[in-house]
Amino acid sequence: KNTTQVCSGCGAIVSKTLATRIHKCPKCILTIDRDINAARNIIKLALSTVGTTEINACGVERLLPTMKQEALSL
Repeated sequence: KNTTQVCSGCGAIVSKTLATRIHKCPKCILTIDRDINAARNIIKLALSTVGTTEINACGVERLLPTMKQEALSL
Protein backbone atom coordinates (compact mmCIF):
# COMPACT_ATOMS: atom_id res chain seq x y z
CA LYS A 1 0.00 0.00 0.00
CA ASN A 2 1.23 3.48 -0.91
CA THR A 3 4.38 2.09 -2.53
CA THR A 4 4.49 5.01 -4.97
CA GLN A 5 3.82 7.62 -2.29
CA VAL A 6 6.55 6.51 0.16
CA CYS A 7 10.11 7.60 -0.62
CA SER A 8 12.28 4.49 -0.97
CA GLY A 9 15.27 6.53 0.16
CA CYS A 10 14.06 7.97 3.46
CA GLY A 11 10.48 6.77 4.03
CA ALA A 12 8.86 10.20 3.76
CA ILE A 13 5.36 10.42 2.29
CA VAL A 14 5.48 12.28 -1.03
CA SER A 15 1.97 12.75 -2.41
CA LYS A 16 1.59 12.70 -6.18
CA THR A 17 -1.10 12.22 -8.81
CA LEU A 18 -1.17 9.31 -11.23
CA ALA A 19 0.06 11.69 -13.93
CA THR A 20 3.26 12.40 -11.99
CA ARG A 21 5.83 9.93 -13.36
CA ILE A 22 8.93 11.10 -11.46
CA HIS A 23 9.36 10.68 -7.70
CA LYS A 24 11.08 13.76 -6.22
CA CYS A 25 11.55 13.69 -2.45
CA PRO A 26 11.91 17.12 -0.85
CA LYS A 27 13.34 15.55 2.32
CA CYS A 28 16.26 13.47 0.97
CA ILE A 29 16.36 14.87 -2.61
CA LEU A 30 15.95 11.39 -4.17
CA THR A 31 14.77 11.74 -7.79
CA ILE A 32 13.85 8.53 -9.65
CA ASP A 33 11.11 7.10 -11.84
CA ARG A 34 7.88 6.58 -9.90
CA ASP A 35 7.70 2.87 -10.81
CA ILE A 36 11.32 2.25 -9.74
CA ASN A 37 10.57 3.91 -6.40
CA ALA A 38 7.52 1.66 -5.95
CA ALA A 39 9.52 -1.44 -6.91
CA ARG A 40 12.21 -0.63 -4.35
CA ASN A 41 9.52 -0.26 -1.66
CA ILE A 42 7.93 -3.59 -2.64
CA ILE A 43 11.32 -5.35 -2.46
CA LYS A 44 11.98 -3.87 1.00
CA LEU A 45 8.54 -5.01 2.19
CA ALA A 46 9.01 -8.52 0.80
CA LEU A 47 12.47 -8.91 2.32
CA SER A 48 11.25 -7.68 5.70
CA THR A 49 8.87 -10.67 5.91
CA VAL A 50 11.32 -13.38 4.80
CA GLY A 51 11.83 -15.93 7.55
CA THR A 52 9.07 -14.67 9.83
CA THR A 53 6.53 -17.36 8.95
CA GLU A 54 6.71 -21.02 8.17
CA ILE A 55 4.12 -23.22 6.50
CA ASN A 56 4.45 -26.88 7.39
CA ALA A 57 3.54 -29.89 5.23
CA CYS A 58 -0.10 -29.70 6.39
CA GLY A 59 -0.35 -26.08 5.20
CA VAL A 60 -0.50 -24.70 8.74
CA GLU A 61 1.21 -21.33 9.11
CA ARG A 62 3.34 -20.78 12.17
CA LEU A 63 4.99 -17.52 13.23
CA LEU A 64 8.70 -17.74 13.88
CA PRO A 65 10.68 -15.48 16.19
CA THR A 66 12.23 -12.53 14.40
CA MET A 67 15.91 -12.77 13.62
CA LYS A 68 18.51 -10.02 13.62
CA GLN A 69 19.64 -9.17 10.12
CA GLU A 70 21.42 -6.36 8.37
CA ALA A 71 19.36 -4.00 6.26
CA LEU A 72 19.59 -4.44 2.51
CA SER A 73 21.36 -1.55 0.85
CA LEU A 74 19.69 -0.56 -2.43
